[in-house]
Amino acid sequence: MILASLLLGIMTSSVFAQLRVGPVGGLNFNRQVFKSNSYRYEGIFRTHLAFNVGILTDVIINKKLSLQSELIYTLKGGYYKSDRYNVSEELNTDVGYISLPICLTGKLDVKAAYIIFGAGPYLSKLMHSQHKFYSAGKNIENGKLRVGTNNITDQLKPWDAGVRVKAGFELKKGMYMVAFYDIGTADINPQFTVTRNKTFGLQVSYLFSTTEEDRYERFEKFYEF
Repeated sequence: MILASLLLGIMTSSVFAQLRVGPVGGLNFNRQVFKSNSYRYEGIFRTHLAFNVGILTDVIINKKLSLQSELIYTLKGGYYKSDRYNVSEELNTDVGYISLPICLTGKLDVKAAYIIFGAGPYLSKLMHSQHKFYSAGKNIENGKLRVGTNNITDQLKPWDAGVRVKAGFELKKGMYMVAFYDIGTADINPQFTVTRNKTFGLQVSYLFSTTEEDRYERFEKFYEF
């Protein structure tokens, strides 16, 4: 899906030659969801506040549709605390990824702005990890997580993937703001407990047009109200 979307982006970019690019950044509100066949992890998760920053591109397909992709560094993580089997456990993790979300995005023209909504896949490569683990109130492990796919020795897989949905608005002068929800579909835990990232976030960007014709058209439309 990622490769198909990239190919579509290249093709539409060369045909329509209407490309917008801009910096993007915002906040992440992340949870890591745990599942196990032997224990139900309920009521123990807390939201982990972090950030995302990178570059946003917007390839115009037509007046109502575009292909938006990002290359971003996104910091996620999770926190849980439980008291099962009369032993308290507490885990706090920070995980940083280079992420590539690609969304097919619809645009509804409302005079000086567009209401936008989109969906598509994302793929993420792990770049950073840090954790602290407490058992019965004692810090028994901290530092980098062991990254790999060995289900005995490793703690975190090097890749994550899922689906992003987003909605927001874009001013015709270039200001862009959306809320998004990343639904992790990949199990990032190499051991027998399934772990997935779930992230709600907010992003702000300013899109710069790369063609003079498009810049002029957007300037004219901005004053048509």
